[in-house]
Amino acid sequence: MSLKKSKENNPLFGKVHSEKTKDLMKQKALGRKHSDETLLKMSIAKGSFVYIYEKFDEEGFKLIGSFVSIRRAAKFLGISGSTVKRYINSGEIFKDRYKFSSK
Repeated sequence: MSLKKSKENNPLFGKVHSEKTKDLMKQKALGRKHSDETLLKMSIAKGSFVYIYEKFDEEGFKLIGSFVSIRRAAKFLGISGSTVKRYINSGEIFKDRYKFSSK
């Protein structure tokens, strides 16, 4: 937004939408489909990157995937998002095979 239309110079400055107007905007937005590109952008903005490492020998792990959200990482392994979150927070190894990281 340009500086000419910021703060007090904005025509809507200090005004609020009525409940009727809010309901109209809500009804218009219902059922709206976002493109895959837009969904990815929203996921990147709101999510936190998750990295999945697989144990490949006694001491080392190999990166097998990086995901834009916990939900996508969970879907990749066929487990719940809460499980992924729990293992990220604890730092434990999942099923003695997978390690999760958000850094």
